[in-house]
Amino acid sequence: MASVPSYAASVGPPIISVGGACKLPGASCSDVFTNGYVFEVSVTNTTNETIWLYNQPGYMIVVTDDSPDIDLFFQAAVNGVTGLVVTFPAELTPGASVTVILNAGSNGDAGNIADIQGTISVPWGNTPGPTDPVPPPAVAGFTAPGTPPIQSPDCSITLPPNCGTQPG
Repeated sequence: MASVPSYAASVGPPIISVGGACKLPGASCSDVFTNGYVFEVSVTNTTNETIWLYNQPGYMIVVTDDSPDIDLFFQAAVNGVTGLVVTFPAELTPGASVTVILNAGSNGDAGNIADIQGTISVPWGNTPGPTDPVPPPAVAGFTAPGTPPIQSPDCSITLPPNCGTQPG
């Protein structure tokens, strides 16, 4: 009988949904976020098993974009309610959901981009540390029709109180 990879018997991936996106000028969230863009991202574990979200070498959160003016990359995440910095691996119990404000820095002009399309890819697994083989990352596409500054009334994201507070 052939061996089946451990992830084949594991639970399904978390569900990722991407909300608004706004330009983040300056250090608008303590010393955690720098210039770039913020996205409101909800990650939900719809299974009956605990899962972990990873962000470490070999298993990095990846943000892609289609803009010729910028090149987005993942910088940090804070809990959208508490403002605490999300540390990885991040545990997500059965049925739990976490909304994070994900910061994607950019190479290039961080001006107001008319429209950004791309993906957010989050590595995950059934153990606190990645063990080979790991399941494919959870991926969500997004379209951000304009990126108003976070301080603008046109921005749908509200940074949480004490944004960027270290857990502990």
